[in-house]
Amino acid sequence: MILTKYADYSVRVLLYLGARPGQKVPITEIADAYGISRNHLMKVSQNLARHRFIVGYRGKGGGISLARPSRNIILGDVLALVEPALRELDIASGPMLQPADLRFLEALGTARKAFLDSLSSCTLADLLGSGSPPMAFRSTGNDR
Repeated sequence: MILTKYADYSVRVLLYLGARPGQKVPITEIADAYGISRNHLMKVSQNLARHRFIVGYRGKGGGISLARPSRNIILGDVLALVEPALRELDIASGPMLQPADLRFLEALGTARKAFLDSLSSCTLADLLGSGSPPMAFRSTGNDR
């Protein structure tokens, strides 16, 4: 499975925050730690906040933090929301579909479900392990 940079950055933000529970972390700190554009992380953070994975605090001493404990953030849920390739397949759109086309789309849907199901047993806490530093994910360069 190839993930977009947007999905990669979303997971990285959560990992960084998960390694610092209860702390308000400035976005610039995360950007500097990973060498990622602050503007990209602003967009990612706004989306994560909209889906209630993180909370943003404005003003002096502001930043972002996890909205809930890392054991309650399921990787499959995060990726299903931020990765366009994992959204439901729309079999009704496009040109006239032949029976083989529909079977192919059904097979892709089954694979998508299996992928997300396998990640639904993995929490952010599982990725963080026992206090180890956040792991770096490799992205393909496919920005959203």
